[in-house]
Amino acid sequence: MVYADWQILYTTGMAVGENTRYGKILAEWQVPEYIKYDRSTTWYIVMGGIGVILLIHALVTLNLLFAVIILLVAAIVYLHDHRQPDLIDFLILDSGIVLGERYYPYKLLTNFWIVYEPPTIKVLYFGLSRALRRELPIHLEDQNPVIIRRILLNYLEEDLDKEDEATEESLARLFRL
Repeated sequence: MVYADWQILYTTGMAVGENTRYGKILAEWQVPEYIKYDRSTTWYIVMGGIGVILLIHALVTLNLLFAVIILLVAAIVYLHDHRQPDLIDFLILDSGIVLGERYYPYKLLTNFWIVYEPPTIKVLYFGLSRALRRELPIHLEDQNPVIIRRILLNYLEEDLDKEDEATEESLARLFRL
């Protein structure tokens, strides 16, 4: 099926309608490898306080492994905060989807659903049939969810029962992680 009335959604050297080694591009855009939240000074004070309390508890109870884990988490948060997320190409093809270098044929995807509550929540989820993760979240960025839904309905079932974002996504947004 040709979608001639669609504009190029994002240009990475290839355009909607062109063929890749996996199939014809129906939609494409770039997504950040992770969401970088703005953190206030209050956030750092509260999280630092929690970290210090946990570290003291680990040392008092002689749980050195827990103390090392707390220090590692603090280092990871610090390094993560001083780095910008890379942009990853996401493509919807007539044979599956591509996220960065990873190709998911439609036979590995069980369904999809869209959680769209702008401006904070704009996420497309795919159910995975054979993976450790049960769902694959893709941020829609500035894409029109109606067009994306229309494309995917040709290849996957939409799960209309799922209306909320994944728990880990909402916790990450709540705690700005």
